[in-house]
Amino acid sequence: MTEQRTEEAVGMKLAFIGPVGAGKTSQAQRISQMLTGYMRVSTGEMIRTHIEAGTELGRQAEGFYRRGEQVPDETILELVGTRLQPAGFWILDGFPRSLSQAQALDERLEGRRGGPLTRVIALEGPSDDELVRRIVSGRVHSQATRMVYHTENDPPPDPSEHMDPGPFVRRDDDGEGPIRKQLQIYHEEAGPLKEHYESRGLLSVVDADQPINRVTGAILEALNHPESPKQSA
Repeated sequence: MTEQRTEEAVGMKLAFIGPVGAGKTSQAQRISQMLTGYMRVSTGEMIRTHIEAGTELGRQAEGFYRRGEQVPDETILELVGTRLQPAGFWILDGFPRSLSQAQALDERLEGRRGGPLTRVIALEGPSDDELVRRIVSGRVHSQATRMVYHTENDPPPDPSEHMDPGPFVRRDDDGEGPIRKQLQIYHEEAGPLKEHYESRGLLSVVDADQPINRVTGAILEALNHPESPKQSA
């Protein structure tokens, strides 16, 4: 039985969706480390890399990004398409964000070796005020590894562990105004996006309004992974 469940978890192509602050990046980081061979693909990180490098794409995206607005679909798809190796196992972190992006992703993956998405995890539950509080109260980013942490819920590793040297900083766009703008956009787009994946039998909704370790366990259970708490009990 364990071997069967392991085979079901291996080889998946996953997407984590949900409002800003729900923990998509934290959970994608955790799950990609637990499932050997999985690559996390973060559109946010790729955009920030282009902005910092001053590329043409970065200059195009910066205005949208700073205002908390969605970068145009064609720009996002150009970024994502270069990272989705047909034979690889990957986790999309915060993408797709709209029905149009989901449909474009379907078209890109159709007929490719490795197949389409196999599971979409939607993190839901906290109120908008709680999501804003989570980010404003302690979300930080490592300038060395680009890993995302939370000073209260998922703190950076101790320096003695030599895992991430930092420094750990807050981003300029982690203010309340841009966050609420992102939440507004998410609420406008979320319904059709989730319906799209639910109709295909791919959607699993996970309660993100609980401790981070329990959210991780619920995701593993949704993936039918043998390390999930229910299956390990």
